[in-house]
Amino acid sequence: MLAVAAVSFNRCCASGDMQEIFKVRDRRVAELLRSEIAETILREVKDPKVKDVVITGVEISKDLSSAKVFFSTYNKAAKEGIEKGLNRSAGYIKHCIVKGLTIKKVPDLRFIYDDSSDYGQKIDNVLKTINSEQE
Repeated sequence: MLAVAAVSFNRCCASGDMQEIFKVRDRRVAELLRSEIAETILREVKDPKVKDVVITGVEISKDLSSAKVFFSTYNKAAKEGIEKGLNRSAGYIKHCIVKGLTIKKVPDLRFIYDDSSDYGQKIDNVLKTINSEQE
């Protein structure tokens, strides 16, 4: 069994597909982290400020030492407070998700507000304005 794994690993490295394997691994780990973090915030975190967040994505570093966790919220007025609360809770969230994961290393978490929905809304409003002016 070990010989087969070594042969497939060598074939993969020889063909230059090693980067593709790491990309797939990074996507899987990021999605696993996203779901575990969302579940932990929903069930374990007691801070009422951070309850109304949606985890929109996770970007992990190559060495899996850190992760940027992107979130969105319907409460736009309190997004800075929510971000501070999430970053204050990052150590606790990491501690909670270690129990549910089977990976060797859980990255340090940094929460960042995802403004892509705000940007999309802004573009949508501009397009509506242009359409109304043309009519």
